[in-house]
Amino acid sequence: MLLKELISLPVYANAKVVAGRAGMTNSVQSVNIMDAPDIIHYLKPQELLLTTGYAMKDHPEALLALVANMAEVGCAGLAIKTKRFFQEVPADVLQRAEELQFPIIELSLEQSLGDLANYSLSQILEKRTDELHYALSTHKQFSQMIMQGKSTQHVVDALAGLIASPVLLLNQQAEPLFRSGSMPEKLYSSALPLLQLELAARQPAPAAYTLQLVPQEAAGAVYTAAELQPIVTYQLEGFLIALTNDNDSGRQLAILSKHALEQAANVIGLELMKKQAVKERSRRYKNEFFSDFVDGLIASEQELMHRSRNYGLLHHPVYISVVARRDTSFGHPHDSGALEDADGRYISERDRHYNLLKSEFAKLELKFVLFTKNDYFCFLIALKSNQDVAKGKDSHFLEQLKGIVFTLSHTHGIPVSIGFGNPVSQLTDIPVSYKEAVEALQTGYDARKTQFVQPYRAKNITSLLRMIPKEELREYYKETFKDLLSIEGKERLDLLKTLSTFYDTHCQLAETAKLLFVHRNTVTYRLDKCERLTGRDLRDPVESLRFRAAFQMEPLIQAE
Repeated sequence: MLLKELISLPVYANAKVVAGRAGMTNSVQSVNIMDAPDIIHYLKPQELLLTTGYAMKDHPEALLALVANMAEVGCAGLAIKTKRFFQEVPADVLQRAEELQFPIIELSLEQSLGDLANYSLSQILEKRTDELHYALSTHKQFSQMIMQGKSTQHVVDALAGLIASPVLLLNQQAEPLFRSGSMPEKLYSSALPLLQLELAARQPAPAAYTLQLVPQEAAGAVYTAAELQPIVTYQLEGFLIALTNDNDSGRQLAILSKHALEQAANVIGLELMKKQAVKERSRRYKNEFFSDFVDGLIASEQELMHRSRNYGLLHHPVYISVVARRDTSFGHPHDSGALEDADGRYISERDRHYNLLKSEFAKLELKFVLFTKNDYFCFLIALKSNQDVAKGKDSHFLEQLKGIVFTLSHTHGIPVSIGFGNPVSQLTDIPVSYKEAVEALQTGYDARKTQFVQPYRAKNITSLLRMIPKEELREYYKETFKDLLSIEGKERLDLLKTLSTFYDTHCQLAETAKLLFVHRNTVTYRLDKCERLTGRDLRDPVESLRFRAAFQMEPLIQAE
């Protein structure tokens, strides 16, 4: 109870507030009786102390210290029976209580302290019981609305009617979701920016609290405060907010109204958890299907067509795979244990990334399916027949993806990189495009880049040769050129340069001589010598391929 409510009970009929009247709105949770000298060590916050002052009758300065200590602890007030050991409360004690806004109440001699304590506790417990009954009944009322198929909007309207205050529901980004019909447009337009600024300044979101507002007038009422009740599942989902006109002598909402607000927030939170569970099950089913699809585990084309129909993937002229991933330490995946974080922070963050990526890709105005696989956010996009997916610097599609990376980084603080594969015309070829997208993304990470968009580029022969151990490359190179490598100095360089140019000009003698600035006979002489030293026919297709491959290995070997 509030202290002023407690003192208004009949048992306190002859009591008188002699100091600290400003603190009469203090909450009283319990009542205690004590006359021991060390009384302060046994008191708790929001406790009213009843005393005769016997322990301090010969030491008035101890009463002054008690008042200061009780105010510091957060006690509700001090009720002292005068005309027994104290004829009146000392003036310095009253002055100190006024400074601390700590209530001091003079009790009459008519009632014993035991009767006062018993009656007070009885009233407090009775009031608490009424509050609990009210909380249960309002929770039941809101729960029945949800079970009957009513929407969140119906719950918001019912809450507004129950507490006679306009109600607003915001999501975790402080964006409006629902508002009660009792909230006029003018009040909504003026109060919403103030609430959004307040929530932005209070990160992370606190528990329920009261926010003082610049007075907002609407429909003949003035609203000066807002009660904010967070809605929490495994993460913060939003805020349920009720505006009030502060018409209860400093109380922002009656206790029962706060209970109603809390219960409505609980019911809305449970409904969100139910919807989230349904969404997660659907998403898991989709992830499993598309993961099997891109891994080539769906062998039946009929099954593929049937299940793809549910995601709108049929009958599109062109498809392309795009893979996005949050940048970490150059492509190293998260510790899988993070997925089991007890407070759900990693799961919550991943879900936020999922929703933001989905929102940004929706701006492309293309049909797509989003699923997750390992640490990747995977998009299968149905392109338009005339869609520009060229990989040059002027590609419109490439620029759109770069715009998404920029927005996620600078607006939402999420460093993301993207890889995409080649477009394909058949649904069954999507796994190929997906593997290209993953490879393109990893290529960017291998180059130690971040916040990039990397198209897939087919491997050239040098890329393939890099996969072969250097020792085997060196052995192949020496075997190919044999005794040619034993020649020292300028002659060896001339022979190798001539042979290389000969193959670069597709075995044209005249063109080779022209590029080397030598006579045609010189080229013929050098090529004949190469044949003798290597023991190979230079114009044989098999040998030609061998020589070309060896020349490609040369810079890889020399790089050691």
